[in-house]
Amino acid sequence: MRTTSPIDLAANSFARFDDAQAMCELLYRETGSAYTVMSDSHLGFTTRRSRTQAAQPQPALADRQRPEVTEYRQAFRGFVPHYLEIAAGALLMAYPFKVTGWLFDLLNIQNIPDWMDLKDLGTIYVFAGLALTLYGLRFIYSYFAVKMVFDHDGVMLKKGIIAQSHVQIRFNDIKTVGVEQSVLDRLLGIGTVHLDSAGTNGTVDIELRNMHNPAHMRRRIQQLIDQYTRQRG
Repeated sequence: MRTTSPIDLAANSFARFDDAQAMCELLYRETGSAYTVMSDSHLGFTTRRSRTQAAQPQPALADRQRPEVTEYRQAFRGFVPHYLEIAAGALLMAYPFKVTGWLFDLLNIQNIPDWMDLKDLGTIYVFAGLALTLYGLRFIYSYFAVKMVFDHDGVMLKKGIIAQSHVQIRFNDIKTVGVEQSVLDRLLGIGTVHLDSAGTNGTVDIELRNMHNPAHMRRRIQQLIDQYTRQRG
């Protein structure tokens, strides 16, 4: 005889179909195996593991705990010198004669020399400003061409867009993880991350500049090293 009790945990029985279905979903999340709702002789419904799913091999625990592939690029705030170069180049192109006046004031030149042609000097400033602006824009290539990748086995530094070079260090081969910050880097919250492998006698194998929050990055790498060591231990 069925009772009015909604759940009988001892018999794994449920009075409501929705409760049994919710238990199936919970078991799937916890075990990775599919369960279905079946009728029973107690309250009305119970859960049973699906045969089609039970025969499928489940991933190993170590595989489920492997870190996802993650990419890191340089922080835009690390390109401040490039922004200043672009600003100076734009100023030269927009106000060449005003820049000339500032230069004369700085050098305390009261009279313009006879041999100096201001028009030609302005043209030179315009081309110099264009060259300086293009030189400052190189940070765009640097941002997209350099990245650090964390995969299942180690850390990889990729350089280049068309022609690429890759340097990888496995987690169990990483000897030291170092962080370097200048005064400006500390103010901007960025720094350089160094990775040394066990076979290089302290020589830096991977170096990525302008990393946001480098101290956090060092802790993250150390956590991945510890996790990798436990899985292989």
